[in-house]
Amino acid sequence: MFSLTLLRFSPLPKESHLVAVLIGVLAYIVDSFAMPGSAATDSFGTAVVAAVCWYVYKVFDGMTYDGAETALGTVAGLFLSVVICIGYFML
Repeated sequence: MFSLTLLRFSPLPKESHLVAVLIGVLAYIVDSFAMPGSAATDSFGTAVVAAVCWYVYKVFDGMTYDGAETALGTVAGLFLSVVICIGYFML
C-alpha cells in the first residue's frame, strides 16, 4: 500500500549548488548573445529560471520511496522543469 510517509527527498550535495551557478552563468551568456538588444535583466531572469529548473530536477531526482530510488522522481523533475521553462518563455 502506498504511503506518503515513506516518500523522501534526499538532500542536495554541495556540488549541485556549483552546477546551478554554472548553468545560470551559461544561460546568461547564451541569452545575451542570442538577443543582443535585450536588457541585462532579461538575461538575468533567464539565468535564474535555468538555475531553478536545475534545482527542481535535482530535488525530484533524489526522491526515494521506502529507501529505494524511484524513476518517477526523475520523470517528475524533468516534467516540472519543462513546465517552468515553458511558462517562463511563454510569458
